[in-house]
Amino acid sequence: MKTAPRFYQDNPETVLAFQKPDYEANRDIFERAESLWHNEWLANGAKDEGSCCLGKGIEAWYVGPRKRTAVPTLVVACNWVQGNVAASRYVEPALEHLRSAFPEIEFRYNDGRMD
Repeated sequence: MKTAPRFYQDNPETVLAFQKPDYEANRDIFERAESLWHNEWLANGAKDEGSCCLGKGIEAWYVGPRKRTAVPTLVVACNWVQGNVAASRYVEPALEHLRSAFPEIEFRYNDGRMD
């Protein structure tokens, strides 16, 4: 993990961000978060509610290879339901799992963009 400025090099606001090796080494944690989220949705009736959105998921700060700044990047995608309301309603177990595994990293749900 790396401390880097957000979005642009001269930004005084920095964040602790994942790098590619961090993400790959912990892939099982991200897959477990996806499974928790999907299972929570299934356990609550698997309803597809809300606007059809693409790119829904959980974001974390990420510094790509040969990059100097951190940008928000999806680390867990929600591709089993189209509706943003259904996705956001059942995301909390996944967020709790990620936050307990990486307490120093900021995770947040992103509704994506309307289709």
